[in-house]
Amino acid sequence: MKSIKTVLWGLSISLAACQSANKNDQQKTDSVSNLKSATTQAMDGRFLIVAGKSIGEISLGENMEQVGEKLGKPDAGDAAMGKAWGIWYSDDSTGKHPNEIAVYSSYRDTSMLVKDVKQIRITSDKFKTQDGLATGTTMEEAKNKFPAIEKLSAYLNEDKDTITVYDAKKEGIGFEFLKGKSVSITVHPVNTPVNATYLTLHPEWKSIN
Repeated sequence: MKSIKTVLWGLSISLAACQSANKNDQQKTDSVSNLKSATTQAMDGRFLIVAGKSIGEISLGENMEQVGEKLGKPDAGDAAMGKAWGIWYSDDSTGKHPNEIAVYSSYRDTSMLVKDVKQIRITSDKFKTQDGLATGTTMEEAKNKFPAIEKLSAYLNEDKDTITVYDAKKEGIGFEFLKGKSVSITVHPVNTPVNATYLTLHPEWKSIN
């Protein structure tokens, strides 16, 4: 009888321990879920970068008339043969090179009635991917998030600094690096190289490849 009581007592302790462990695991799971939820909620969609899709409120494939309604008239740009860059400068920019949003567009089809967005490029660090990549990101950080990223080209800018262009072509996102840190991020259609239009956006840049 004594041995039976001992066994039952041992089982009750084991059950209590399992219940405590399960409760702790559930609390950890809930904590992680709450943390992920808080992170998602903290990301403002107006400044979200989605590779291969959009930056902020501008999306690839969007009609340029709608872009104009959102951003107003471009501050600068260039257009030729149905293709164009529109550039909008940030009001809160300071320094020699103001923050900008640049949108590359061309005719959607052979009807030549509608121009839509083909690339979106930003330089402000307010814009971030869901996992936190922004301008100022190091090359190592970009490679951790996009392992297939590769160097496409290099240019001398107007200050004679070397700008290196890297692209995660399959994901649809490219980076310009200056002195080891990104100075711009460009979203483009997947499987389309990011640098196809660079000389039209920066005609003053000199290719050094």
